[in-house]
Amino acid sequence: MLSRVAENLFWMSRYLERAENVARLLDIGLYLELDAPSLAVEDGSSPVEIALEILSCRELFQATRTSLDRGAVLDFLTFDRANPQSILSMIARARENARGAQESLGVDAWIEVNRLYLYLCGQRAQKRFHASPSSFYSRIKQSCILFDGLLHNTLPRDEVYHFVQLGRYLERVDVMGRILHAKCLSLTQGSNDANLALQIVRWTGLLRSCSAYAAFLRVERDRVEPLGVIRFLVLNPDFPRAIRFCVACCRESLQEIVGGDDDEYANEAERLLGRLDGELRYIDVGEIFERGLVPFLDGVKTTSSKVGLEIQHSFFLS
Repeated sequence: MLSRVAENLFWMSRYLERAENVARLLDIGLYLELDAPSLAVEDGSSPVEIALEILSCRELFQATRTSLDRGAVLDFLTFDRANPQSILSMIARARENARGAQESLGVDAWIEVNRLYLYLCGQRAQKRFHASPSSFYSRIKQSCILFDGLLHNTLPRDEVYHFVQLGRYLERVDVMGRILHAKCLSLTQGSNDANLALQIVRWTGLLRSCSAYAAFLRVERDRVEPLGVIRFLVLNPDFPRAIRFCVACCRESLQEIVGGDDDEYANEAERLLGRLDGELRYIDVGEIFERGLVPFLDGVKTTSSKVGLEIQHSFFLS
């Protein structure tokens, strides 16, 4: 496979995954503000505004916007082309990468990502956004999931498929680390009778922002509480958005690309993924809290960033 095509596939997948996660964060943020208007994290940010922290773009938002209300945040994270983390910006970049890999993706997948981009650029998207933001964000999520399904059901399990998988799951590791890091204070602070209901709303909102609420209830079967939430979102080996599951998928796809096995590694990215995969397999949630949730998540984010750089150096020209 050409290095350029591999890079296009990898980044197309990452941008689409990121766009879907932003749409979900904003949708759940709106839901939480309606369900619990008094809900706020420790710095006073609303559930919608915390997305600025997760995406590391609060400074850009404050520098480019005169109004700092909820509507301005939604517009900045949805349609602002000057914001590289907006949904429109990421879909535009995903489309450009998909254009460079059309022959590998197939016609149906290209049509879907192109259709989503044209929809976001049109008046119909603006009207739907102002009439019903939740319905608008659901449309974005559904389109991204449809694209994912098209690839999953049409691509042979060759290098094309595995570069797409590698990009998707590496992005999920990064996003999950960011979400948990941004909300870890409300997850780890003590509960009492006065704020128990508010805590449950927070933890439930976190699970919903990861599309994990129903799956969590099936697996844990207990009330929503910090240890269970962290155990499920970090260490569950079967949930597709859990960090452990995503790291294992990254490692598997990378091994398929390089033709390696479990006994040795072919490059630094594979070594880093193998070490993180091993740690996540054998660490206990209690040990995570003993170490400190924030330092642990910082380590996961650092490793995922290093893996991304090593993949860039090993497989892509730029």
